[in-house]
Amino acid sequence: MNARTVVLPMVALGVALVAWWQSTPAEQGATPAATWRVGPVDAFEQARNYHELPADSPVRLSFVTRTPRHVYVFSQSAEDGTILMFPSPEVDGSPPNPLPTGRTVLPGSRDDGALSWTTRAEIRATTCYVAVASEAPVPQLEALLPRLRRWSNKALTDRSMQVTNPRGEVELAGRPREAWPAPVLARAASRAAAAVDVNGPMHPDEQLPGVWSAAFRVRERPE
Repeated sequence: MNARTVVLPMVALGVALVAWWQSTPAEQGATPAATWRVGPVDAFEQARNYHELPADSPVRLSFVTRTPRHVYVFSQSAEDGTILMFPSPEVDGSPPNPLPTGRTVLPGSRDDGALSWTTRAEIRATTCYVAVASEAPVPQLEALLPRLRRWSNKALTDRSMQVTNPRGEVELAGRPREAWPAPVLARAASRAAAAVDVNGPMHPDEQLPGVWSAAFRVRERPE
């Protein structure tokens, strides 16, 4: 393993966290933090941008805020389209929006066990994960939620996490090989395309006041 691929992201993360903790309480309150976790619940590691992972690797998001926030999480790839990860009404054990002050680990827990999303098997293209946080609901995302395929643990009798179609007669959004279906998601994905540090304080959106985002990308590790 190239030591620079490990040391440089850790240095960047340390600098970002020091700057955040040395900021004023008002500035800290305005800046939520997001840390992407990959791997088993009891042996996870922090995600890196363009992380190569085995198929069906667990993915979770640790979100920290000093004020309640509405949070939205999505994934997108050319082969799979855009998938709603949170808030999904089909995930039993997932917390409601807005998320409370403090730390919340998504997608949540059920029967005293932590839930996880997973990377999607046989997706050869890069998959981008985006999280958005806001003090108030984001209208363009709220309108999108009912139209996306989403994660569910209600579809199968074993209550495993699966991706399902939206309920009802709705026009499906975010189909494979389509662009991100909301501008705020496209901006977050674009901003993170060359990022070294993808964990820690989130980034303010360039156009929507009070909206923050974070993103990272993964690739499926060839067998």
